[in-house]
Amino acid sequence: MIVQMTVILKLEMHQDSLILEKSQNWSSQKMDHIMICCVCLGDNSEDADEIIQCDNCGITVHEGCYGVDGESDSIMSSASENSTEPWFCDACKCGVSPSCELCPNQDGIFKETDAGRWVHIVCALYVPGVAFGDIDKLRPVTLTEMNYSKYGAKECSFCEDARFARTGVCISCDAGMCRAYFHVTCAQKEGLLSEAAAEEDIADPFFAYCKQHADRLDRKWKRKNYLALQSYCKMSLQEREKQLSPEAQARINARLQQYRAKAELARSTRPQAWVPREKLPRPLTSSASAIRKLMRKAELMGISTDIFPVDNSDTSSSVDGRRKHKQPALTADFVNYYFERNMRMIQIQENMAEQKNIKDKLENEQEKLHVEYNKLCESLEELQNLNGKLRSEGQGIWALLGRITGQKLNIPAILRAPKERKPSKKEGGAQKISTLPTVLYSCGICKKNHDQHLLLLCDTCKLHYHLGCLDPPLTRMPRKTKNSYWQCSECDQAGSSDMEAEMAMETLPDGTKRSRRQIKEPVKFVPQDMPPEPKKIPIRNTRTRGRKRSFIPDEEKHEERVPRERRQRQSVLQKKPKAEDLRTECATCKGTGDNENLVRCDECRLCYHFGCLDPPLKKSPKQTGYGWICQECDSSSSKEDENEAERKNISQELSMEQKNPKK
Repeated sequence: MIVQMTVILKLEMHQDSLILEKSQNWSSQKMDHIMICCVCLGDNSEDADEIIQCDNCGITVHEGCYGVDGESDSIMSSASENSTEPWFCDACKCGVSPSCELCPNQDGIFKETDAGRWVHIVCALYVPGVAFGDIDKLRPVTLTEMNYSKYGAKECSFCEDARFARTGVCISCDAGMCRAYFHVTCAQKEGLLSEAAAEEDIADPFFAYCKQHADRLDRKWKRKNYLALQSYCKMSLQEREKQLSPEAQARINARLQQYRAKAELARSTRPQAWVPREKLPRPLTSSASAIRKLMRKAELMGISTDIFPVDNSDTSSSVDGRRKHKQPALTADFVNYYFERNMRMIQIQENMAEQKNIKDKLENEQEKLHVEYNKLCESLEELQNLNGKLRSEGQGIWALLGRITGQKLNIPAILRAPKERKPSKKEGGAQKISTLPTVLYSCGICKKNHDQHLLLLCDTCKLHYHLGCLDPPLTRMPRKTKNSYWQCSECDQAGSSDMEAEMAMETLPDGTKRSRRQIKEPVKFVPQDMPPEPKKIPIRNTRTRGRKRSFIPDEEKHEERVPRERRQRQSVLQKKPKAEDLRTECATCKGTGDNENLVRCDECRLCYHFGCLDPPLKKSPKQTGYGWICQECDSSSSKEDENEAERKNISQELSMEQKNPKK
């Protein structure tokens, strides 16, 4: 069977070569008398359906096959039915060298689509799903009704170049159960296209068969006419240039320019074509024009384009038209996501630019307000100094009046010195309070006072820090509770590192082990020519999480900013002699423990089991960067606050009674 098939193929190839030679000789001899339609490959030219020729490219076609309705396309209003005006195809009128969207072949006659692309008229007639806006004129061609999955879905069995085998759309053989696929123009070259007679009433009168199912005789004369048409088109251009006079050639060129101007005007004024809302994916390798451009680019860059080697052993699979692998393509979801992402990026960039402008304006306003604020502070200070001088002068005059009268006169309220407000616990217990209002705080790292709402107060060093200036930076304000406070990384690291360095394990007489802190004097360089430092009093620093003992001189003791209540507790703790070490015992149940089940209060320095707390806990309540105090210390501080509030209320009531005595 295989031997018979090879013999048949060889005979067909030999016959095709003989037909080609005869057709070339025949076409060269009878070229002046016979013209062939490039759509149906017929040579019958009648009055009702005449074969016309383009005066620019020399292509020949039936008027009915191309949709030419007499001379209705002529720009001359006085043109008759038998007009001798020049005729041009649509591609020549637009002045383009088109490339078909449905096949890789470039010769033939074209029609423009509604989207501005071009297709062979024969491809538009034979490919299923292609529609026409005007059936009589066969234009414009619409490709949106065809399923886009057909692009590159099948491989042409007649394409010589494997790189173009999957470009465009391939049609199948109309014989039942035949799995042969090919391009329309490739089948036209082989003479495999056929058309039903005009008398037959068929919805789709265009048929295509493979070599095995096509009529042999019909295929031979169509093949002969196709080869004759190709040779005629090539030779007719040269002959026409020789035969035409310069005046006739100038007349044709002038008329062609008029047609192109008219086509350009029609293209600019025609309505926009309908485009589906959803982006339809199509493989890049299914576009013949894209493949040619990529090949040209590779040629200019010096890259080899032989990436699709032709293997004769794979002819069965190519004829079968099966798809071995999925072609690369962009899905509709990805395309939608890509465009939406680009739009969102543009919107975000515009929003960022607007926010940046607003920020610049606010910063400029803030600088102006800072300058005004400093000026007002200076003027306030001057007024306060002037007020103090005037008050002192008024007091002197009032005292002089008292000596003159010999009586002790009560100083009026306007001459009395203003009472200094006592510092509260939250303000750190500072002894010196400036009379100027402290509104703007500066960051302890960047030393700038902008973004006041982002400044965070450390409860240990009493410095403010921007959230972004901290190491590591914070994204939100830390949460403070009654039993915990926040401290900066420097204060926390100092306490934790000293604690880890000074901890040592100690073995008790009963055999248990506990951790004990080794107290060391700080190492400090003292020059010989300078007097020794004054005596230092050890003060326990309860503001940090780490159990570190700081030594402060007597002169600098009053300059430290420590809350009043904590200083009182420190003095009490200093006076109490330490009878026994309670660092490994629970103050509630008197049971032993270690760091795994005990937590130490940062105020009273007593330890508690996690389960002995109220409410009991499963883990340590201490967190990195926060301190912790027990419930007793918290309740004592709250009682002191209540006592202070009661004393203030009583003093206010007494002052009110003095001002308004009962009658």
